[in-house]
Amino acid sequence: MSLLELKDVTKVYNDYVAVENFNFSVTDGELRCLLGPNGAGKTTCIDLITGRQRLTSGAILFAGDDICRLPEQSIARLGIGRKFQVPAIFKELTVEDNLEVAFSRKKDPFANMMTLHRSYGQKRYDEIVELVGLKDRLSSQAGLLSHGETQWLEIGMVLMQDPRLLLMDEPTAGMTEQETMKTSEIFNSLKGSHTLVVVEHDMSFVREIADIITVMHMGTMLAEGTLEEIGNDPRVKEVYLGSEGLG
Repeated sequence: MSLLELKDVTKVYNDYVAVENFNFSVTDGELRCLLGPNGAGKTTCIDLITGRQRLTSGAILFAGDDICRLPEQSIARLGIGRKFQVPAIFKELTVEDNLEVAFSRKKDPFANMMTLHRSYGQKRYDEIVELVGLKDRLSSQAGLLSHGETQWLEIGMVLMQDPRLLLMDEPTAGMTEQETMKTSEIFNSLKGSHTLVVVEHDMSFVREIADIITVMHMGTMLAEGTLEEIGNDPRVKEVYLGSEGLG
């Protein structure tokens, strides 16, 4: 069953067509990678799904319901979480405080911090801290974390909201090879229990995590399939991967 569906989605800015008649569906529990050169429309699609931008035409369905006209906060409360290209954390707070504030059961962040320490919230908190590997950094000020740790903190903050669908926009940007491998382990552990759409440029990371790959070009669908199918597609090689393919 498709958890997320984009049907003939088009986004036009004045005379510029960013996304054109784009069709895309992701099944429950799947990890989908969304690839394409800069300007292909990947981040615009993420913006449209989350309500950050409004589509020009088409429809976006989440769990069968049309979410196109809902405000951004209502879409988030339905169970759609997003990690941005530039991590959105509270740099002056500790790692622990960031995770507690992100536990968004209520609109009041301080009420969330109190609710967290009940049995369900505490169990989830402990699991996420272990998953993102920040147990030894809980008392550290978030602004002092390394780049990789900052990315993992934001992933943890998104997970604290317990979203059914996670949208990850270039989660390994700026990471070292070792940090990238750890991130692939985090994502692989989320498969099945969460549905993920990952916008990414690092092909070594894509090789480690992808179930299905969708490739965009100039706002449209160029190709879709398994890692092997995409790597052997001559159109993808020409537009995006180059002659070396996926390796």
